[in-house]
Amino acid sequence: MISGLLVLNKPTGVSSGNFIRKLKPIINNSKIGHSGTLDPLASGVILACIGQMTRFTNFLASEKKTYIAEMMFGFKTNTGDLDGQIIEEINFIPKISDFKKVLKNYTGIINQEAPIFSSLKYKGKPMYEYARKNKVIPKKERKIAISKIDLLSVNNNKFRILVECGKGTYIRSLVNDIALDCKSTAVLSSLKRIDSAKHHIEDAYEIDSITEHNISRKIISMGDALKCIDEIQCPPEIIDRIKKGQKIYLKGAELKSKHLRLFDKNKDFVGILNNSNGLVSPKRLISIEN
Repeated sequence: MISGLLVLNKPTGVSSGNFIRKLKPIINNSKIGHSGTLDPLASGVILACIGQMTRFTNFLASEKKTYIAEMMFGFKTNTGDLDGQIIEEINFIPKISDFKKVLKNYTGIINQEAPIFSSLKYKGKPMYEYARKNKVIPKKERKIAISKIDLLSVNNNKFRILVECGKGTYIRSLVNDIALDCKSTAVLSSLKRIDSAKHHIEDAYEIDSITEHNISRKIISMGDALKCIDEIQCPPEIIDRIKKGQKIYLKGAELKSKHLRLFDKNKDFVGILNNSNGLVSPKRLISIEN
């Protein structure tokens, strides 16, 4: 049974789920999932988790992602991108200097309203199901983290920006909010994810290049796949105690992140630990269910 991570380059025009299911015929009976959905309009890095790696997708999903987004000024759609119906038009393109000033307001922790056409759940159903039936539901607003946002280029009414952000960020909503602050309207006209949990687009494979003969060479081991998380290596006696669910104080973990990759003395991956200033406990191990 295969377990590990494949870094793939998703093209536009296909959903994330349908895209990774193309791997099904070559992974035998292994489970498969992905970390971080990309809309059909979007392209770029998809992290395909295979086998036991599917148990760690949430750790990858919680890490930073980097996008190159193109926003097109002049109109607004009900979906926030080019796939929707035009609901408003304002023929105004901001000056580059004014646009850059607005961008400065979008770093740090900010509030963001999720688009109505999104997979967020309301009463157990995705919000897009209500939107398609024109049913009004309460707005969903939450805090998101944007660590970097820069203007890359301008071509008439198309502004390309780079966005480095945390979990749960909707670039479509970001584009809409920036346009409002510029006293205009805009849609997301293209989106490419170039980095996810420290896995870069330069290292991504085209899915058609993956075969049953080469997948073992292209798949990343679980421990290496989670390279965005600090690591710690422990002797057998400590590993045994952790596997029994015990909390242990490890001085070497004091200054490390709230989650840790645990490796044994042979540098084999054991799982993920919770870490509170050096007091560690099992969070998710590959050898036991938590």
